[in-house]
Amino acid sequence: MTQQPCELEEDRFAVTFHSFGEATALPMHIQKASFQVFPVVAIAQNLVRLDLTVVNNVVEGDIAAKLRMPLPAGATICRFEFLREGQWYPAVPVLAKKAKEVVYKEKEKGRKVAAAAQVQGNVFEIEVFPLKYKSPSQCRLWYSHGDPRLPFNFDSNTEVEIKRQQEQDAETAAEALGACIGDCFGQRHFACHVPFVQAPEVQAPRRIAVLWDTSGSQEGDHSRRFERLRGLAGQCPSATFDVWTFGISFRRELEAVGVDEVIAIVMAIAYDGGTDLTLVPSIVAAVGPVDAILLFSDGMDSLDRRLQVPEAASPIHAVVDHPNVNLSNLSSLCLATGGHLLKGDYLPMLRPQTLLTHVETDQDDEAFFDTESSFKCCPDHRLRLQWPVGQEGLWLCGTLGDVSKLSGKLTAGGLTKEFHFDLSTAQVLQSSAAPLLGYLFAREQYKAVQRDGAAMGVDLTSVCAELATRYGFCSSEATLLMLYDACQFTENQIDCPKDHPAHAAWKASQVLSGPPDLTGDLGQPKTKQQMEIVTTLAQQLNTYMKQPILPTEVEGGSGSRACGGGGKGGGKGLGAAPRMGAAPRMAMARLCRAAPPPQAAENCMAMARSESEDDCEDSAMCGAALGACEAEAECMAMASESEEGCMAMDNEDGCHASLSRDGSEDGGSVSGGRKDCESYVQGKEQGYLEVLRKALTNDSWPEAYKQLRGENSASPSFFLYSADLLLSHLPQNAEVAARICTNCLEINLQDAQMMRSTGYFLIKAGQAPLALAVLDRVREIAPVEPQSFLDGALVRALDLLSGKICEAQLRKALELIVVVLTHLWADRFQEIEWPALILLQMLIQVGDREGIKDLWPAALDTTLRSSEFSAGLVVWLGWDTDNTDIDLHVVEPSGNEVYYSNPRSSIGGHLSKDFTQGYGPEVYLCKNPPAGQYTVKAKYYASHQRSSLTGATSAVIWALQGGPHPELKFDTVRLDRNKEMMDVMKVSVAGCSGGGGGGVFGKLAAHVGIGGR
Repeated sequence: MTQQPCELEEDRFAVTFHSFGEATALPMHIQKASFQVFPVVAIAQNLVRLDLTVVNNVVEGDIAAKLRMPLPAGATICRFEFLREGQWYPAVPVLAKKAKEVVYKEKEKGRKVAAAAQVQGNVFEIEVFPLKYKSPSQCRLWYSHGDPRLPFNFDSNTEVEIKRQQEQDAETAAEALGACIGDCFGQRHFACHVPFVQAPEVQAPRRIAVLWDTSGSQEGDHSRRFERLRGLAGQCPSATFDVWTFGISFRRELEAVGVDEVIAIVMAIAYDGGTDLTLVPSIVAAVGPVDAILLFSDGMDSLDRRLQVPEAASPIHAVVDHPNVNLSNLSSLCLATGGHLLKGDYLPMLRPQTLLTHVETDQDDEAFFDTESSFKCCPDHRLRLQWPVGQEGLWLCGTLGDVSKLSGKLTAGGLTKEFHFDLSTAQVLQSSAAPLLGYLFAREQYKAVQRDGAAMGVDLTSVCAELATRYGFCSSEATLLMLYDACQFTENQIDCPKDHPAHAAWKASQVLSGPPDLTGDLGQPKTKQQMEIVTTLAQQLNTYMKQPILPTEVEGGSGSRACGGGGKGGGKGLGAAPRMGAAPRMAMARLCRAAPPPQAAENCMAMARSESEDDCEDSAMCGAALGACEAEAECMAMASESEEGCMAMDNEDGCHASLSRDGSEDGGSVSGGRKDCESYVQGKEQGYLEVLRKALTNDSWPEAYKQLRGENSASPSFFLYSADLLLSHLPQNAEVAARICTNCLEINLQDAQMMRSTGYFLIKAGQAPLALAVLDRVREIAPVEPQSFLDGALVRALDLLSGKICEAQLRKALELIVVVLTHLWADRFQEIEWPALILLQMLIQVGDREGIKDLWPAALDTTLRSSEFSAGLVVWLGWDTDNTDIDLHVVEPSGNEVYYSNPRSSIGGHLSKDFTQGYGPEVYLCKNPPAGQYTVKAKYYASHQRSSLTGATSAVIWALQGGPHPELKFDTVRLDRNKEMMDVMKVSVAGCSGGGGGGVFGKLAAHVGIGGR
């Protein structure tokens, strides 16, 4: 055993830590990292065990924590364990979607849970809840890979320990002819390593198409690429190059040029925006007939979409030289088209593919044709093979059965070579390393399925998922989920592993009670009793439509702004909770000032969440509230300083650390790459926005933006602010603004909040198809949040309500609304069904107007339909950050302001429930709006979390105006501090609406970014 400050190999993973949003201290720390390597020289593989001791030594209380780490390209996490009360608890492989649902529900219930998941490519994530204050937690993960180096680099305060098993003697490995066997997963597995054989002949291409990824994450030093391109050109001097660039769109830059022109144009490229790999087939089709295609990309799609193999494509050779890479994406593309993965120089693309053409065993004929034979081999020995062999060689692997001899034949151009293996004399692995054989077999099968699916254009996701869950490794289809107690397994209908400490208790519970009925659980269909809430809300909507103005309704009536009515956190506007009086609020403030921490913080947070905000806004009507406001301001300041230490963090993002990788397997990587998300610094945007504004006036935007981009490349807010500024000044440059915004997707892969912010802006920029793709991806990442489904419905409604009718999109929008109405959500989303019912009625009317039949969803009772529904004006406010309170205010033509403390008005204005700890939405509804101007305002009331990856809340306001002249508007603003009120937009209603136009709706929408980075 050696102990050292991680003095490892040349290529390293740099370990960095970040927290986001209001908290600026480092919330977690890796105290100790211990590596143990189990090498199997005979098959050039290693099983690596990594023990991490993680501690939250900054934030008092329990936090949700994430650690992102890029493993070596091609590696995967194959086991995940957590130490609890002296026992190691193993994780169980679960379908990725279900794992997300279970983690969300367990956190909502306050129960311990953890997970190890593949984010994309070689980037993995460990999530832990709860991580207690100054209480170290120890987890362990295993991964397999061919490289024995440990390229991690930790900070000086981390204790690093490295243990290496005694490596097998090289002569012994050679005598075994690259074969070994071992017992794992209930069977005897084998693996035989077939080395790569290079074809002797060279086939120099005459025309090469270069496809160059120009997304933001690809910016860096490309000198090694240029050197290798020149080396390739030197071997085929008559070759010419076409150059194509792509990101979220593509274009041809040059045609039939030499290598120097290629390098010159690439050096001048501006790297910016996200990556859309679904463009590759279209690019290849546009390229036309060429001898070879050279792809420069990390294979990481911004929305984690799979690469599709183009029809009748030339050989595609993918350059693998980036720190983060989706190797399976690139490998499938290359192998299916006859190309090479180029991890070093580019000369292998000049030679024919090396193929495995034949596998023979000593099985008798009966066993050979027996599909139930215990001998299984990958590649399948029963097939006529044309199996591509990469430069790392090939593994013949599987379950041994009764086979003792195995041989394989390779062809490389005109060269043929055979390899023979005697499994009866093969090296037998110890139990600690034997699982590597099972993981290798599963991994090779998984790669084969991905390649075949890509080549045939068939979705084989279910086959990949079955492999990942059977052998228990992380993939895009499967997550390693950590549950601790028998009830967690039972309630989530997950089998408890036999080696889990809770297995006996879980088994006993299964015998006694059987599987539970999940109906009525979070994210699951509601029970009949729970659906009664929806029925009640539908009845209230019907009542409003029949009588939008109550007989006693006057300005300042129900929910009046005078003392004693309304209040923060009140109901749906049909009634209001009583507020804390001024005297008790003053007493609370004095208590906050007098009490020592941490009790002071608890008192302050209680005060911060009280209803006194109403009186702050309405001090002109109630002078007694003014003193309470001053007291609350002091309370809020004190709470803001104290909450890091006392308030539990319950948002999904939690405290987020990351291990980022620099370097690649051959030491010739592209520098740069995807960066860790930078914490928001309030007010920082004022500096760079002033520079950009000046650049817009003197026509120097590209130069100014490029310089500032380099300085702020890890800041999502920089891209959101810059994109918004460009769009507001030069709306004709909407595509450029959209590209700028999609940089956010490159900074923090597959994060729901970041994607929502991006999706909202894309809607504003008129990029509806891309916005739709982004928000649909959010629904996959956050499937237990109603906002995910409402966003998907709303982005489709944008076109539908403005007259662009597509029946398929209409039916999909209704399907998503049905999920919101019929499924159970967390308590803080109570009455989310009210806005869903409004949107449902509106879309049904659109379909009726267009003559589309049978639209009413079969899953909903027809009593939920409002026969008299008509909306002259609907204003809808939603936002992207959980546990956040944004308030909708609408000032009517009379000057009356409708908001949470004054939810009904004399003209029939009706404000829905005030959501104080969720995503909203808050909805203003007026059936017959009088003519005049309506001012829409948004107010950032409070954030009940300390960690937001954007340091902001992006909110979206949709204002839908009916009548004979429907309108569509869209606008954005960003608020930089809590409690700032800003005008969002003004809606002018001309003439007499007369019943809201009989249900004929246009759309008036505004997208509001609140908080700001």
